[in-house]
Amino acid sequence: MAGDASGIERVRIQGPRLVLRPIGADEIEAEWQEMVNAEPMARGGPVAEADFKARLARSGQMHDGWLDLSIALDGTPIGRIQTFVPPERKTPPGVFTVGIGLRQAQRGRGHGREAMTLFTNWLFSDAAASVVQAPTDPENIAMRTVFERIGWRHTETYEEFGRTWVNYSITRPQWEELRSQG
Repeated sequence: MAGDASGIERVRIQGPRLVLRPIGADEIEAEWQEMVNAEPMARGGPVAEADFKARLARSGQMHDGWLDLSIALDGTPIGRIQTFVPPERKTPPGVFTVGIGLRQAQRGRGHGREAMTLFTNWLFSDAAASVVQAPTDPENIAMRTVFERIGWRHTETYEEFGRTWVNYSITRPQWEELRSQG
């Protein structure tokens, strides 16, 4: 965690190649454009520009279950990772829902796996998570592969926003067992 001028601690997670860090004010518009131009598979439902930008202005701080971070490689943003609260769904304390998006040119290089591993570990070690989960499109084989390679399990398939989703999750004991195995 790192502080800013206001004294508020902001989340910063250092990995071997990547840093998950707050999104800079000068990066918010670019993140909005990435959202607008994202494949429909990457979005759950409609996103209001003002709400999205206000959320990113709080980047690096957990706020009502929401935390947005930039995924940076050599100081350059290559994507975004977040916790979010699914609309109209109560999430029990300690359960975090995660989303991730990488720029097209950065996919297939192991960055998604590293970012998800770093973030999952941080949620269990620093945010008191008991379960970390994430929905994805059934056709998103790359994301499903990332989940499986880091030890997450397919837990359910459901309909929401007029489409089918597959949910993956991992519990704290499952994560700790995987970490203890090396």
